[in-house]
Amino acid sequence: MEQLTLSFFSAFQATLGGKPLINFRSAKVQALLIYLALTPRQTHARELLAALFWPDEPETAARQNLRQSLYRLRQILGDNDSRKETACLLATRSTVQFNPASDCLLDVAAFLSHLKNDQLGQAVELYRGDLLPGFTCDSLPFEAWLRQEREQLHRQALDALFALASDSLDQADYPTAQNLAQRQLALEPWREEAHRQLMQALALLGERSAALAQYETCQAVLQEELDVAPTAETKALAARIRAQQLEQAARGKPGRLPGRRRLTMPFVGRTREYTTLVKAYQGVSRDGLQVVTLLGEAGIGKSRLAHSFLERAATQGADILHGQAFETSRRLSYQPLTQLMRRRLERENAPEDLLSDLWLTQLTRILPELRDRYPDLPEPIQEETIARQHLFEAIARLGQALAERAPLIIFIDDWHWADPASLDVLRYAALRWLEERTPILVLLTLRQEALAESPDLQNWLTGLKHNVPCVQLALTALSGAETEQLIRALFKPEEGEDGAPPTDAGNPASLTRFSRWLFAETDGQPFFLVETLKALVEEGLFQPDTESEAWLVDWLKWDEQALEAGGHVLPGVREIIRGWLERISSPAAELLMATAVLGQEASFDYLCRVAGLEENQALTALDELLVRQLLLEADEARPAPGRDTVYSFSHQKLGEVVYAEAGAARRRILHRRAFAALQAAAAPAAELAHHALNAGLWIETIKYSAAAGREAMRLLAVRVAIAHYETAWQLAQQMPWPEAISGADRQDLYANLGRAYELAEAWPRAQEIYQAMIAYAQTVEAAALECLGLNHLATVYINGFNDPQQAIALLEQARAVAEQSGDRRGLAETEWNLSMATRMRQEIYPARHHGEQALALARELGHPQLLARCLNSLAYVYGYLRQWDTMEVHATEARDLYAAAGNQILAADSQRMVGWSQMYAGRLRDSLDTLRETFAFSQQSENLWGEAECAWRLALTLLELGRYGEAVRLAGQAARQARLVGQPTMVVLALSTWGAVQRAVMALAPAQETLLAALAESTEKNLTGFGDWPLAELCALHALAGDWGQARVYARQTLQSREDDSLLPMGFTGWYETEALLRGGDGDRARAEVERLGKVVGNNSRYRLPLLRSQAVLAQWEGRPAQAITHLEAALALAQKIGLPDEEWPILGALGALYAEQGEEVQARQAYGDAGTIIHRLAETIDDDGLREGFLAANSIRSILGKTVF
Repeated sequence: MEQLTLSFFSAFQATLGGKPLINFRSAKVQALLIYLALTPRQTHARELLAALFWPDEPETAARQNLRQSLYRLRQILGDNDSRKETACLLATRSTVQFNPASDCLLDVAAFLSHLKNDQLGQAVELYRGDLLPGFTCDSLPFEAWLRQEREQLHRQALDALFALASDSLDQADYPTAQNLAQRQLALEPWREEAHRQLMQALALLGERSAALAQYETCQAVLQEELDVAPTAETKALAARIRAQQLEQAARGKPGRLPGRRRLTMPFVGRTREYTTLVKAYQGVSRDGLQVVTLLGEAGIGKSRLAHSFLERAATQGADILHGQAFETSRRLSYQPLTQLMRRRLERENAPEDLLSDLWLTQLTRILPELRDRYPDLPEPIQEETIARQHLFEAIARLGQALAERAPLIIFIDDWHWADPASLDVLRYAALRWLEERTPILVLLTLRQEALAESPDLQNWLTGLKHNVPCVQLALTALSGAETEQLIRALFKPEEGEDGAPPTDAGNPASLTRFSRWLFAETDGQPFFLVETLKALVEEGLFQPDTESEAWLVDWLKWDEQALEAGGHVLPGVREIIRGWLERISSPAAELLMATAVLGQEASFDYLCRVAGLEENQALTALDELLVRQLLLEADEARPAPGRDTVYSFSHQKLGEVVYAEAGAARRRILHRRAFAALQAAAAPAAELAHHALNAGLWIETIKYSAAAGREAMRLLAVRVAIAHYETAWQLAQQMPWPEAISGADRQDLYANLGRAYELAEAWPRAQEIYQAMIAYAQTVEAAALECLGLNHLATVYINGFNDPQQAIALLEQARAVAEQSGDRRGLAETEWNLSMATRMRQEIYPARHHGEQALALARELGHPQLLARCLNSLAYVYGYLRQWDTMEVHATEARDLYAAAGNQILAADSQRMVGWSQMYAGRLRDSLDTLRETFAFSQQSENLWGEAECAWRLALTLLELGRYGEAVRLAGQAARQARLVGQPTMVVLALSTWGAVQRAVMALAPAQETLLAALAESTEKNLTGFGDWPLAELCALHALAGDWGQARVYARQTLQSREDDSLLPMGFTGWYETEALLRGGDGDRARAEVERLGKVVGNNSRYRLPLLRSQAVLAQWEGRPAQAITHLEAALALAQKIGLPDEEWPILGALGALYAEQGEEVQARQAYGDAGTIIHRLAETIDDDGLREGFLAANSIRSILGKTVF
């Protein structure tokens, strides 16, 4: 049976059969396991569990959530496996219990069992920290219960430590008593009885000054934390120590050891992994992107392997970008990537040679110093969704540009600490580099245990492996042979065979025997191995050889020490680190704890402030820590240039242990000091929020978490922003909103958090936030806030749930609120959103009404952003209504407003509509210039939506101008891109354009397929706005093919699809519909449609041309050839004036036939000749030989060309 192991002291850890349990999916599932495991003797009613974990949900929903969570938990624990003998959970229809008979090892249960059996030493060894500190699951009742359990266990641990310390003092084991007293104070700095025990232990060890200093510390802590003085008992003890009345211990504390001598460890082993890295690097030049992840526990040698490989790659000309993520990185957007890009660009003489201004501009979001070098760079695009893509694209292009010069290696250490924004951008860049076959090797190191605890990181890595070539190397401990290889490379052999002592197996004085002993002690774990060797250096067992870089072994001393130690020098990493900490001075220990709290901000100035040390005292302590190599100067880890030197731990585990050993109370005090120091220096809001939260400064946490969210949104790091906003939100929800948080701040938090969830497409959560916003507004009778919340909630229903009907209902409610309260701004926003929602429902006239109302209010308010939105939206509405002149007016004003505001994306969107309306007005040259400019911008800015929208419009203009080849290329591109974008209306319009172009070049079979696809899309999506266009084109196509029966079918459907008699047609082929109806016996319908068109054309010269063509067909049908000729000659003159060769040749062909019927042979030959000339000129624009030959071979073309000879 597989054993379930649960560890709840300090961090949550769970394994089943030795394998980490992951994919809990939610904190609620974890919390359910925690609660049941900690209460194994209790049977819990399901309704009580549901109420405990989902107190705010209706009972039915809470019970359903519980069922789902229990199902997930049983899956994780393997209870669903029929082969499992004893399930972990016992569940009935009404109750749930953790099975006390299951094979489960729980550290909390073992701790309590040891206490019950008076095994206090074993108990306190298990107490690695408080019960699940910081664990939350969005349930106040559960968290209250967990706090109570945590406090009870905390007290029991303190009592056990106190009892053990008392016993140690009684038995004259003063070093142990000192350690136990310090552990108590780490847990609770104001525990006076622990201060007394520590004072006693120090005094009895002969450290009288340290004991009296401890008394002063006790006084200060009690005064600061509890506002009390020490008790009489403590004062009396201090007096006895001062008077030297305590008996000195027989064996004093050893003196401080000198600083540890530096061992430079050779690189050994890892042959397979190293070879894999070399092959991956060699493969990038041939195959493009390669990703390698180095996975292993802390201290296993991931970074050492990577650096050894990078040293070789650098000699082969690789361009290496080195970054590192830190535990604090998760609060700072793009930190590891910003770090490596900043370093690389600082070495670049001319970054503008790498990227154009457009992409350098995007990088200024995260590298603002670029603007100092290039002050003329334009402002980056502001529209959030597009701006985020542009930032990601700029980072990807920077990698491509660097890789064009030399193979590029991007190495990021400790990637498990990367923030969500960095995860997102590296995934995007990797896909782009793969697509472009860019020679880049991405090398990442990750901790195995961190990966097991992070479902998001697991999903990211799984997705990356699925999409790009990715090799995962799992590092394990060194083998016995590799350990011996390291020892032989490090130590100088003595005299004897191979330079060693006599090598008989019984002689302990040999490197082989020493290697075996060392391997047995450390299991080949590199960190343990190295630190054991360093400890032996301090004990004097090794000495540096004066003649070489090797070390000499004092074999006799080693053998003696090994025998004394019983084969166990240092049992584990925590004990190793505790040994280091026991040998440093008190100021040095304070400095280490300050370093652990400050993280990347650990400059000397901040360290002094947080540790509470004077400069000279801190300098001495810092020198001590640097000599002992517990701290390192970490200039290379600075997140920005121009800052003071910062200091970091020599190993990550050291920082973790120091932070944990500091204890909750001391950490809170240190975080409070860090907050004060960093606040005075205007540090990033994310850092201030972190320290405020850990210092228990709730108001400041809310304030700076919200500010950090805004900063992350400015950097387009949406998931990072959500984390910050959620911290503020959850904290504010758990307590009455503090008076220091203004109503405006609360409103911003609602709106910003909701908007962030919208951008992340987490629609249900956005819905929850906006509903809470509305409820709060109604409670405090804040009408403007209620109106805003209703508008935001409506956008969720529009964009997220595709439910415009519910959105309209919410907006009607918002309008009523705005009107009753006189909120003109809210009313304007509501009218604009109503216009968008009704347009989404294809209710065009209501959309126009609401849009005009919003526009009037925007002009009244003088709000340029709202005014631009209203104008842009109305331009689309007037496009639906085919009122092209009005559309152009609105789109032009919107374009100018957006351009003035620096919003290039929406300015281009408006300009596309300007160019479209110019085409329908017959101003083709203006349309061509406008659309070419917009198309170039969309391509340059990598805006796929904008490019597709512009491509089909530009293709239509090119078709009108007779530039068939360009029209074919662009229309085909538009059809493909529109399908990629997937917006239904765009798909219909792009496919209709592509079909029209194919029909124009006489590719009738492909045109039919394309137009039928457009018609199917329109029908399937129930789009009424532009469905008449593919129908009209199908009518024209069948007429050209001579299939007038089918043409008549489509002509009738075209007229039926135009429900509004005031609408102009989308296409210019109406004369085919007229003739098809006449040939099919629908003369009255044909005449009525021609009459209707005559009424709606007005002064539009472009639409007058198809009207004249239809009138000519009608006149000819009715036996009025002269009138038909008159109409056609007028149409020809108009086509020539506008510049429509695509219209000229069919008109000339029709005139040639009429002239011939009337016996006017000269005019007929001239008309046919002119038509033939235009046809050949048009054919020359077609690049594709087959398409050009097909055009010239079409029946309608050959019928004209065949008559140009007479």
